[in-house]
Amino acid sequence: MEDKFQILNSEQGDIIIAFENRSFKLSQLVSLMTEVVLTNQLKELNDKLSYHGSGKFPSYKDSYWMDKGVSCEILKPGKNWRKGKARIKVTLEFSPDELEVEETTEIEETTEIQEPESPLDDLRRMINDATS
Repeated sequence: MEDKFQILNSEQGDIIIAFENRSFKLSQLVSLMTEVVLTNQLKELNDKLSYHGSGKFPSYKDSYWMDKGVSCEILKPGKNWRKGKARIKVTLEFSPDELEVEETTEIEETTEIQEPESPLDDLRRMINDATS
């Protein structure tokens, strides 16, 4: 089965999402979800990392993890180390039950797509005129 889920961008306007008889502003929902993940889950992640002998994540304010980013380096196979910043983003995905049908205007429906004129069309006309 094809995965049709798409990330809902909480920064694009005021999207409202409803579950049963409750509705939420997407930007607020994602912001609070991120806060919960960072507040509660980073502690649990650090506990698990310590248990496995991997150390802990660096301690920063939540705003750094969510917005500004935390300084780090990454290493990809076959590449050199690259310095940059990492941040944590919580996303909510949506898969519509039905495809959205786009409305078209009458002009779009009646307009035929015309092929661009070929530079050889003039030459063909001249040959046809000479042979007729």
